[in-house]
Amino acid sequence: MRIPVFRAVRHMADRAKLTKTREEEDLYKRQAQEVHQLIHFLEDSRPRIVGTIDRLKRRRAELAKEMEQVTREITAEEKRLQELPSVIADLKRERQHLAHEALKLHRHMSEVPGSAEDDQRVLDSADQIRRRAIAAINALLGDL
Repeated sequence: MRIPVFRAVRHMADRAKLTKTREEEDLYKRQAQEVHQLIHFLEDSRPRIVGTIDRLKRRRAELAKEMEQVTREITAEEKRLQELPSVIADLKRERQHLAHEALKLHRHMSEVPGSAEDDQRVLDSADQIRRRAIAAINALLGDL
């Protein structure tokens, strides 16, 4: 009777761990998808940033009195453009790491045999036997 009880307890613990691992896997997948979407957004922003730089350079040539302000804006946009590849590379590494973590969790998951109801029945049966034994001992001790 002990082995089924221990097995049932282990199965219950394994199921709880499996549920938590699946939740973590889903979280990593969602985070990887969010990072993936952000990467695409940033990759698609390159032409817009380049277009902004070109427009600002033309305005500087036409409007000499605003040259200082426009030059500051160009510098800021060029800095964003310059940082874009490293930001994208960092996000790609993060996406790869998150996907790897999700895959690693997925590979280490194993199904728990049987059902929770069967394990609960075994635990209930063992508990009934334990209660009967205690009652019998108490009855015996009460007669003394």
